[in-house]
Amino acid sequence: MDITELFEFLSSPNPQARHIALKNIVGHTAKNDPKRSIFIPSSFAALPGESEGLKRKEGSEADDVKVKCIHDLANMCRDQAAIAHDALSALVNLSDNLAVARQLATEPFLIWLVSYTANTTSPLSPLTAMLLSNLTSHPSIVPMLANLTIPIVGLPKAKAYPPWFLPAAASASSTVHPEYRDPKVSSNEEAGQEPEREIEAVRALVQAFEDGASEGVKEGKGKRKGEVHFLASVFANLSMIPATRHLLLTPQPTFPAPSTVTTADDEPLLAKIVVYTEHPDTIRRGGALGCIKNSAMDRASHAWLLASENDRVRLPTDTSRTVRGVDVLPWVLAPLMGPEEYDMDEMEKLPEILQFLPPTKTREQDPVLRMMCVEILLLLATTYTGRQALRNRGAYYVVREAHKNESDQQIKDAIERLVGLLQGDEGRETRADEIDHLVSKGVEDETDVVEV
Repeated sequence: MDITELFEFLSSPNPQARHIALKNIVGHTAKNDPKRSIFIPSSFAALPGESEGLKRKEGSEADDVKVKCIHDLANMCRDQAAIAHDALSALVNLSDNLAVARQLATEPFLIWLVSYTANTTSPLSPLTAMLLSNLTSHPSIVPMLANLTIPIVGLPKAKAYPPWFLPAAASASSTVHPEYRDPKVSSNEEAGQEPEREIEAVRALVQAFEDGASEGVKEGKGKRKGEVHFLASVFANLSMIPATRHLLLTPQPTFPAPSTVTTADDEPLLAKIVVYTEHPDTIRRGGALGCIKNSAMDRASHAWLLASENDRVRLPTDTSRTVRGVDVLPWVLAPLMGPEEYDMDEMEKLPEILQFLPPTKTREQDPVLRMMCVEILLLLATTYTGRQALRNRGAYYVVREAHKNESDQQIKDAIERLVGLLQGDEGRETRADEIDHLVSKGVEDETDVVEV
């Protein structure tokens, strides 16, 4: 029997038939499977809502079958948990291909995908986070997510966590907020149920990412189901493109308050992401470092990235507004630090949270992530403001010890280039790139591809 003959059962009204067909085809979606091509439409396959025109291209009949299979798999993501798990696994495997990703990147599916991932009761959110990671690995799809909004209903007086619900998260595998009521019937006045409004998709994902690292989640007892580590890769993909990077750099009010209501205490989404550079999960660590590295490519942001939360910085994207600094340096230096001891005068120069680390402190084990840390420091050292910040906060002492313990020659070479920048003399020309005037001290009241 030809495997493609099973495709017609993916839309069967019989759940058992759907599941049996799915179980027999999901194994062939893996990247190294010789039959994987049966799922991949050609680049000229019509997208949802598009017309193929009067003249059908050669091979379009085969494309029709493949496209219908992809859309059926997308629909099955909302099915019973066992079926949805296999459908998501298949799409995670296939979505590294742009032709497949383009078929999935419709607004309705993205709204569901984000809402389900952000919903606290979604047991398959780790898989939907993987799918979002793969979709955003394609630069052409990143703006679609960046500009996406999803519906949310506030429940400010709710007794259950969280005090909001995402109605577009509807799925057979997740549950509805216990205090949410369908407004077509009646609203829950006791929970202070608010009218449905739109909120930025990226903000909802960052909140889910933050909650995913909270206590008890790994054991299934925390704020949400699913640690959604792969959202770190989504944010790194967003930060890679200058046109969408500003979403992570623009200060936002506390979720889920409307972004139109701004205060001096708003913090950028980036500040919620950078704190995970030493998280136990490699994907979360790598994504956090990727966000910092991509942001550091914007030289105008260096003063803001390096300023502390107690400083007020002119926002690079809006210099009429002053906001809190992000202070990324401790999160970049920490992975390079081991159990070594420093002289007291050296210790006092280090960021406060890096002083007097325990003797059990371990250095980042992944050489790719160690290199990323050094590359970030090199990027920050391309401005005089950055070099001065690195000198004043003991970066040299950290990389000196890292160099002594480094076994990778490429990383050692990169550290040596960094030391050359930090130890070099500064003349009039090298000081010309100073951007420290953006920082106002002490002002308090101014306003990668986944396969499963």
